[in-house]
Amino acid sequence: MPLQSSASLKKIFWLLILLLAHPLLFSQSVIRGTVISKDSRQPLPSVSVYLNNTSLGATSNDQGIFILRSVPPGKFRLVASSIGYENFDTLIDSRKPIHDFTISLQIKAQELEGFAVSPPDPDGWKKWGALFTDLFIGTVPKRANNCKLMNPEVIKFRLNANNTLTANAREPLLIENYALGYEIKYKLDEFEYDLNSKSINYSGYALFTDLALSHPKRASQYARERWETYQGSLLHFMRAVFADELKTQGFEMRSLGKIPNAEKLRAKQRLGLRKDSLVQDTVGLTLNILQGPTGPYISAATDVKIDSTDYFKKMLLQPDSIISHQVITADSIGFAADSTIAGLYFPDSLEVSYLLKGIPARYRDLSKDHKHETYPISQFVFPHKTPIFILNIGYYYKPYDLKITGYWAWSECMSTRLPYDYSPNKK
Repeated sequence: MPLQSSASLKKIFWLLILLLAHPLLFSQSVIRGTVISKDSRQPLPSVSVYLNNTSLGATSNDQGIFILRSVPPGKFRLVASSIGYENFDTLIDSRKPIHDFTISLQIKAQELEGFAVSPPDPDGWKKWGALFTDLFIGTVPKRANNCKLMNPEVIKFRLNANNTLTANAREPLLIENYALGYEIKYKLDEFEYDLNSKSINYSGYALFTDLALSHPKRASQYARERWETYQGSLLHFMRAVFADELKTQGFEMRSLGKIPNAEKLRAKQRLGLRKDSLVQDTVGLTLNILQGPTGPYISAATDVKIDSTDYFKKMLLQPDSIISHQVITADSIGFAADSTIAGLYFPDSLEVSYLLKGIPARYRDLSKDHKHETYPISQFVFPHKTPIFILNIGYYYKPYDLKITGYWAWSECMSTRLPYDYSPNKK
C-alpha cells in the first residue's frame, strides 16, 4: 500500500475528530452530584452549579444535590459558586458517566479573618464605573447600549500604587443583554486594568439564561442578532480551527513573522561595497524596422539600458527584515490532542482576518491604523511560546498563553458574548 502524504493524513485525522465529536452520535447526558462543605462535610444548599459560559446550570437542594440535564457531549468546565466560599471549577468530560460527583467548597480565607488586606475606594463606582462599563460591557454599536449591568453596587474598586485598577465583587454580577436575549450571572474572578499600557485582564464564570424561553415572541429576533454576532467572532474562529474549516468559514490567517528583505540583499549584491557603484539594467530591446526591395525587415536589435542605481540605494535604507504576510492554513499550526481537543500554536505572531463582514465605523475611528481596514483584523501572539487547547464547543484554555490585539480586543466583551452551547443551526 503506498504511503499517504502528510497533508492527507492530517485531513483524515481531523475528519476522525469531527466524526467522534459529532453530537448526533451521542445522546445527551446527565450530571448528578452533591455539594458539601470541606470543613464540616455537611451538604450545602443553594449552591449554583453550572457548566461555565453555557446555559446549563442548576442549584443544589437542601441535601446539597444538583442535577444538570441535557448536557451535550464534550469537555466543559464545571463550576460551583456560593457567597462566602471559594469558587470550585474542574474540567469534565460529559461523554463519561457522571452520576455521583462530589464537590467540596472551602470557606474563603478573608471571610474567616473578617477583613480585607486593603480597603476599596468608597467612591469607586463614581470614579471608575464608566470606564469599567466600557471595558467590561464594551462599546460595540447596537450591542453595548442594549446590555445593562443591573447591580453595579456590588463591585469594589482599588487603584493600586503601580497605577493598575482592580475590581472584585462578592456577589455575581447580573447582566441583562436585551439585544441577544440573555440574562447572565457572572462571577467575577479577576479584573485588572493597567492605566499606563491600557491593557486589561479579566476572567470569571458565566451562566446564561435564554430569555427566548420566557419571551417566545422575540425568539426569532434574538436568533438573528445572535447569528450576526457569532459571524466572525472569536467563538466562530475557534470552532472553525477545530473543524479545519477556516477558509470555508471566511477566515484567513497570515504570518506576521519577519523574513529577510530579499530586495535589500539584492541591492547589496548589485552595488557591492563601493558607494559610487553604478547599476545598469536591461529592460527591453529596440527594433529597427527598415524597408527593403522585397518589403519591410527588422534590423539588429539594440539593448535598452536604464540606470537602476537610485532604486538600489533606496533599498539599502530599508530594514534587513520584513513582515512575511504568508497565508497560514489551520492544519499547519493545529494538532489533535484527542477526539474533543485540538491544539493551536505558531512560533510567530498571527494575523486573523474575517473576510465576510465589514467593520463598524466606531472601530475605524478609534485609531488611524484602522482607517483603511474594510473587514475585521486581529492579531495573535503566543507570549509563553506554548500552545492553547481548543474544545469542540469553541472554548479554549490556557488563555494567558494567548494575547489578542486588534479587532477582537475591542469587540469581544460581555455585550457580544455567546454561550458555548449556542448553535447557529437554531437561527
